[in-house]
Amino acid sequence: MIDVKQAVEAATAYARQLFPDEELRHLRVEEVELSSDEQVWNITLGWVEPAVRENKGSLLLSTGTGELQKLPRVYKVFRVEAETGTVHGMKMREVA
Repeated sequence: MIDVKQAVEAATAYARQLFPDEELRHLRVEEVELSSDEQVWNITLGWVEPAVRENKGSLLLSTGTGELQKLPRVYKVFRVEAETGTVHGMKMREVA
């Protein structure tokens, strides 16, 4: 069985295959979870939404009132097989 670090590496490599590097700026691990049956690692990766980043040019956005807001991040959950490290899927992770 692979460990959490290997699962994160597999998810990150998969994301880099799917998305151009410029879309994955500020990529980071947000959550990791091993399924209750220990068959699947669920790895959540997040990064700043590219369309917003391109329009704003930085990670912080002035609201015009002297306050700064963080730019929105997208979150994706990668399902990594715990035995082999094979990524079997990716889905959007909604944050409330």
